[in-house]
Amino acid sequence: MRNDIIFGAVLPYIAFLAARHFGLSNVHALAIGSLFPITTIAVTYAASRRLAAVSIITLTATLASLAASLWFNSTYLALLKNSLITGCVGLIFLASLLAPRPLVFFLASEGGTGKRAEHEGFWQNRPGYRRTIREMTLIWAVVLIAEAATRAVLIPLLPIDIFLVVSEVMWIVVFAGMIAWSIRYGKRRSQALDAVNSQ
Repeated sequence: MRNDIIFGAVLPYIAFLAARHFGLSNVHALAIGSLFPITTIAVTYAASRRLAAVSIITLTATLASLAASLWFNSTYLALLKNSLITGCVGLIFLASLLAPRPLVFFLASEGGTGKRAEHEGFWQNRPGYRRTIREMTLIWAVVLIAEAATRAVLIPLLPIDIFLVVSEVMWIVVFAGMIAWSIRYGKRRSQALDAVNSQ
């Protein structure tokens, strides 16, 4: 997460301020800042020959926002990048509710074949577990889509340098808050299900 903040927020913000200082337009200054996350993803791929799903979404949204903002000379489209990323992830959470296993199931069962087998057993034998996983997936989807929409609405209402800071703070707060909530809610629901099954 530290690298995401440095290369996805801090360095693009510094690059934007420096580019504006030297007389570049807002669109071109933001375009320079967008090169940092693109380069980071490219370097990661060159080192591992793999791209995580989130990296693919980030790269696609960044390139789409960059191309559209330059083509239409639109600051709004340049700043829409993070909303596109968060909104796409939220839609993926939402769409996964139609799959045999929602996305939160795979996130909760990460940690090796033993943990995956344990959670698969819970999924097969505990209706309460399945309900909890679906509830958590839906809540993640709603929160991420709402956060993306909020940022999109804020773009024309705030000065660019202020919006860049607010946007990144929102992302960090929402992500950290949802992780903390998921851990607490998951533990509470797990304890409740264990109590029911032990009776």
